[in-house]
Amino acid sequence: MKLVKSVLVEMILPFLTAWFFMTVLVDIVAIPTVFRNISNLEEAGKIGMTLFGKFNCIEMFFGMCVLLGTVSIKEMPKWLVAFPVLLLSFSIVYTFYMTPMIARTGIEMHAVAVTDPQYAVFKHQLKIYHDIYRYFDTTKLLMLIIFGIMMTRFNLKRMHKECV
Repeated sequence: MKLVKSVLVEMILPFLTAWFFMTVLVDIVAIPTVFRNISNLEEAGKIGMTLFGKFNCIEMFFGMCVLLGTVSIKEMPKWLVAFPVLLLSFSIVYTFYMTPMIARTGIEMHAVAVTDPQYAVFKHQLKIYHDIYRYFDTTKLLMLIIFGIMMTRFNLKRMHKECV
């Protein structure tokens, strides 16, 4: 058990870094590329939601590992645990609420005619969900950077104490 805790502690920064760059890759490269290269908006949406659904599972894994690693550090200030808790919470909200809501709304929107007044309602709902997702992802990226910096400082202080 001590070995597992030690590995989780050592993997906090690599997980934070991988999580950050994977998010950037999905948000800034993969999804825009799908929507630029697939002319059928419904198909592009399905691919996007599949990609986000898979990535959400990876994010939950990262979130759990970072949280477990953080709580395994005895000298860790308790308030600092709020970062991995919030990061994991974002992953849970994405996986079980946001991605399914966006997918369902997209399906409902494409099930009605473009001229149907309900289409505009679904399109507006979809825009709101996407805006919220974007806001959460921006916040998550900032938190990953801030927590990564804080963990780096914490590790440097800890290493300095061990050397002295």
